[in-house]
Amino acid sequence: MILYGSKGAHLRTAPLPGTTCPACATPDGMKASVYSRYAHVYFIPSFPVSKTAVAQCDHCQQAWEEKNLPAQLQPAVRELRKSTRFPLWHWAGVGVLVLGLAGAAIAGRYHEHDRKAWLAAPHAGDIYTVHSPGDSTKYSLLKVVSAKGNTVEVVGNDYETDDSSPVSELNSPEKYGKESQSLTVLDLQIMHNKGQLTDVDRLEK
Repeated sequence: MILYGSKGAHLRTAPLPGTTCPACATPDGMKASVYSRYAHVYFIPSFPVSKTAVAQCDHCQQAWEEKNLPAQLQPAVRELRKSTRFPLWHWAGVGVLVLGLAGAAIAGRYHEHDRKAWLAAPHAGDIYTVHSPGDSTKYSLLKVVSAKGNTVEVVGNDYETDDSSPVSELNSPEKYGKESQSLTVLDLQIMHNKGQLTDVDRLEK
């Protein structure tokens, strides 16, 4: 379940010089406070939604929300609201998302580099994720039992799954067949280029 919603925050309170209270006529006694509303996900601020202001007289304590401002206060209050910026922490969720995406992209590049290197130089214990041909959504595994020169001996997994990252689910010794088959490094490259071999994991580095 995703917990989301919105919350308010006080941004700024400042005097409104040159204004007079519409209620008690006290000069230069007005101030205005600016408030924000921001969206949050799991209570982490994600992005700002709106700003509003409230004007109040320090002398008589009469207050007006922005939608009910007397005409003589509107210019000063709206200028204060306009000049008040949302704090950076209102964007914390967006920042976390951007950092997460950047981290995933960097990790993906490193893994792609490793994948190409591991395909070019197979090692006993390497695990290949293979995708069934055609429009199938099934994935399974091949495990390298030996690699000598250009020849790779692999055993196939007897199980399939819809998970495109099936190592954690299928990589158990009892789930692999007993009979091995021989492939060449070129065979592996061709399978990878055709989308039949989608990933390489080297759990024992």
